[in-house]
Amino acid sequence: MAVTVQIQFESVVTEMYQDAFVGSSIENGTTLIQFDLRQLDFQREFGTTSTIYWPKATYFVDVHELSTFHNPIKYRFILAQGYYFDEDGKAIS
Repeated sequence: MAVTVQIQFESVVTEMYQDAFVGSSIENGTTLIQFDLRQLDFQREFGTTSTIYWPKATYFVDVHELSTFHNPIKYRFILAQGYYFDEDGKAIS
């Protein structure tokens, strides 16, 4: 009989990107923790009030955590090439 056990997990990575967290799962024996970086406050980071546009095409980067847990841990960061328009109407990416 298969049993699912949930545990609370915290790391420097999950603290840094808590606003971008979208979910976790176990895939092929690896704990996968996913973050969608498009959810971060890039307007504040770039000092603009312009809307940031995100294309539908995304990609991801996997980072393997060095861990003493039974299952390996992998962080997956979902990314896209966003852009916004400056006050002169020029697209900034």
